[in-house]
Amino acid sequence: MTEQRPLEQVEFAHTRDQLTKAWGLTAQEVERYEILMRGPRGAFSVTNISPIEVLGIHAETPAERQHYADRFVRLLYEDTERVLAFERATQAAWRRLGKPMFEAARLPGASAPLSSNRDQLWGKRLALFVATQDCPRCAKSARELVDLVADGGPLSGLDIYAVDTQDPDAIRTFARDVGVLPGAVSDRRVTLNQGKALFQQYDGDDRGLPQVFVRDGTQLRPLDTVAGALR
Repeated sequence: MTEQRPLEQVEFAHTRDQLTKAWGLTAQEVERYEILMRGPRGAFSVTNISPIEVLGIHAETPAERQHYADRFVRLLYEDTERVLAFERATQAAWRRLGKPMFEAARLPGASAPLSSNRDQLWGKRLALFVATQDCPRCAKSARELVDLVADGGPLSGLDIYAVDTQDPDAIRTFARDVGVLPGAVSDRRVTLNQGKALFQQYDGDDRGLPQVFVRDGTQLRPLDTVAGALR
């Protein structure tokens, strides 16, 4: 007769199987991760921290720490490639279908700028258009906004659009230089995107970079200024 297992055991086994397949973990790594998450790490960390990060943070030797760091970076690289590939496909779809990215009435200038009062922007997500090269103002503004997306910051997220390059390495380098952390990318608080086609949908004048907008439902509302706008 087939042994009947309690539902809790079935669900627990299913979760372990998912961890093993999704993150490439061994049974021993899954067990150590679960033990760590039942301790202080589970209380201190965000709920969506990855098993690789947990194991790396609690590595017992420098070699083990480097091993998990290498695995984590490879996973982030692969995910960034997928995100950028989908962004390229999305932009191509907009061009192929001949649809405007935004309704004309909702383009910059048609919506009143939001107040620069920090409290009114709590929980909002920003879209920032930058040039990755020869634009000190872009880097400065990106650093300020990245800081505001950190844990405890007022912003829920930041979508960075590079308008001067389609090179994923150049976009990643810019992000690293302005302080974007791998964890912020993995949990989608910050996204890195090719933005030239999108930028041309409603502006296209890169002499005015950086440009920052607040996502407000289906609208993008421009801020009066970027640097210091949320102070």
